[in-house]
Amino acid sequence: MRILLRAPNWVGDVVMSLPALTALRAEFPKAHLAVQARSWVAELYRLRDEVDGVVVEDSRGAHQGREGRERLAQELRSGRFDRTVILPTSFASAWIPFRAGIPERIGYRAEGRSLLLTQAVPQDLEPGEHQIWKHLRLVSAAGARLPEKPDVSWSVGPRERAAARKLLESAGLGSRKFVAVHAASFAHAAKRWPFPRFAELLDLLHREEGLTAVLLGSEAERAVNGELLALTTRGAPVDLAGRSSLPEVLGLLAEADRFVGNDSGLAHLAGAVGTPAAVLFGPTDPEATRPWDGPRADGQPSRIAVVRSAPPCAPCRFAVCPLDHVCMRSVTARDVLTALQTLR
Repeated sequence: MRILLRAPNWVGDVVMSLPALTALRAEFPKAHLAVQARSWVAELYRLRDEVDGVVVEDSRGAHQGREGRERLAQELRSGRFDRTVILPTSFASAWIPFRAGIPERIGYRAEGRSLLLTQAVPQDLEPGEHQIWKHLRLVSAAGARLPEKPDVSWSVGPRERAAARKLLESAGLGSRKFVAVHAASFAHAAKRWPFPRFAELLDLLHREEGLTAVLLGSEAERAVNGELLALTTRGAPVDLAGRSSLPEVLGLLAEADRFVGNDSGLAHLAGAVGTPAAVLFGPTDPEATRPWDGPRADGQPSRIAVVRSAPPCAPCRFAVCPLDHVCMRSVTARDVLTALQTLR
């Protein structure tokens, strides 16, 4: 059997889909299991032992627009897949395998796409139930058994760690202890903790913990990181945004003493590799989207602290706050430092 898993599009969702990927592999150990993934997350799946191949969906290049989607469908057709499990709920994510003629197409009912699926699964996630179960229930519909204890732990290989150490050395950090930081949340401004608070925290971490800050993020987030760097007064933080691939980021997170950041994909990666992480939540619901803190396959404790003030208006899930952003402004630098100190 040849199975295609259509992956989610964002880094945090990739981490939350790992138990589903593992469940598919466990249920179909002899199948050829491939993953169809957007170009910016495809390299993460190449690192996973469960995956036999990766089909890159270049939605900003070769597979853009109507002609591009048809080109991708033809590529999938040549893969001779017997079954696809479609984790995203968009119309296009179901249309492409339909056009590819994959015989079994399993996905959630959404956006009027039920006729494109051979098995349209109703969405029955309870309010506040973690998103990890959304992916697991879909692979369950494909025949995989649900795990009693979902696990997202990620063992980072020596190649990624060596690449991370090389980046740190080139930035002048050598073997110094550091805190990995993701402050930008470029695509979702309401999730961003105010930079003056972040700068105060980085100064406190350097003064009280001896930790240098290493800022992470995409190339698009470098300018935003620059705003934060301009506010810091101690410790000479280093900005590696846009200078590190996702495999290298995995290595950096694994080498970090701790992680601090907004609700973002890198927070999920930090939790997956086992780095103690303090994650700030405001407009989003930590019950549903926090980094998964269940039992780990490596036996290590899950060390994740959710930091939030939870005013009556939260979680609102707005991308931009229409009021005064009290959910994030109410969290102090000392609040986050205390959370990080409890994770040591």
